[in-house]
Amino acid sequence: MRGLVGRILVALTPVCLLAGPVFGQSVIVVEFPDPGSFYGNTTFAVDGGVAYVPTYDNDVLWSFSLETGELLDPDGLPLPAPGTASDPFLFPGDRLVIPGWFPYQGALVADVSDPANLTQVGIIEFPPTTNIQGQNVEVDDNGYIGYVAGFPDDKLYSFNINTLSLEDPDGLALPGNPDRIALAGDRVALVDTTNGRIMVADVTDPANMTLAGVIELPGTNNFNSDDNIVFAADGHTGFVTDNDCVLHSFDVISLTVLDPDGVSVAGAQYSSFRIARYDDTLACLCSRGLAFVDVSNPADLAVTCQANFGGTVSTSPCGTVAFTADGTKVAVPVVWPGARLYAFEVATGERVSEPFGVDQYPFFLAVYGADDRVGTLIANGDARIWLASGLFGAIPGDLNGDGCVDQSDLGILLADWDCTGGDCPGDCDGDGDTDQSDLGILLAHWGEGCP
Repeated sequence: MRGLVGRILVALTPVCLLAGPVFGQSVIVVEFPDPGSFYGNTTFAVDGGVAYVPTYDNDVLWSFSLETGELLDPDGLPLPAPGTASDPFLFPGDRLVIPGWFPYQGALVADVSDPANLTQVGIIEFPPTTNIQGQNVEVDDNGYIGYVAGFPDDKLYSFNINTLSLEDPDGLALPGNPDRIALAGDRVALVDTTNGRIMVADVTDPANMTLAGVIELPGTNNFNSDDNIVFAADGHTGFVTDNDCVLHSFDVISLTVLDPDGVSVAGAQYSSFRIARYDDTLACLCSRGLAFVDVSNPADLAVTCQANFGGTVSTSPCGTVAFTADGTKVAVPVVWPGARLYAFEVATGERVSEPFGVDQYPFFLAVYGADDRVGTLIANGDARIWLASGLFGAIPGDLNGDGCVDQSDLGILLADWDCTGGDCPGDCDGDGDTDQSDLGILLAHWGEGCP
């Protein structure tokens, strides 16, 4: 069994992109006990400074610190065999749900109130005719009703984590093959991978769900299993890319297409993967690129720029794109040439740092924390997760820009203490002054990037 605490790698001088981080970047590698592996579509759930992820082969749910990489529950929570779990979903009230085989089709509910002592609450059993492993779960506003699509019976199911039962035991029969789903108010939108359209369910009454209708998208569409729907802040305008990397907009109340032509985000020779939204901007990840789209007018979608990778790349087929907390930058995983993480300015599409090399193909990716650290899951070989700092530029607290947070930076901060007015050399958090919060950021990153 390998060590349970992540190992820390800090790049002090430029190195080969395939070997690790470059100058000013650092990484903690979270390693999991053997035998443990991830599926290509495995994700991890982030809750403050803690994250949760299941491994297969040993079928265990793990908790780990996003600051240190330490496994918080050293034994993890064993999952009933055969497990086959890939995606954890957090619910309010310190509950976490994993769809999979336990040993029948079901949704396992775990109590994560104490990350150092994970416990099983129970398993919600699903009909033997369905498969929900690998499907995404949406949580109702009340915090205890969840929704998930099943196949090959092609149904939408609702379940209750308090009663550990299905709300609608028969599920809602759908007129197509559902995959990714998204919840908006009392509507659930589902990607129909068979017919290239959007199915919409009315879930006002979770115990008696009904089909609100079907939205026929323009053109001859088909979807990958990773194509996801995101909604605008208004709660009824949705967006999705098809397999030709055309972005579509639609309304789940009027059941209409909003932009009749959609907008091509990468060209018909490429296939689509995932999209993410920040305010009125969408980041659309395709197999050979990344585009930023202005969706402020859903009836007239417009590409603002393409990401400049500096050459031909192949993005991760199960990868995700994630925004920084302020929405000005994004990170994406790339599997060729080399296994790397890229970061871009949203406004221009230009890279903000050198690509960050990891040791195997990166898949799921998340940006977390006030300092925009990046976590990425490595699904090839042994299970591990890389937690990277400095991908979006300077390490927080590196006030003199030498790539190292040390005594010289502390000296700058203390000399600037109580500065106000916006031009403060010791301002680490960008709020225009130098105070206790800046000192906290500097100390949290003490030693990063240093020999």
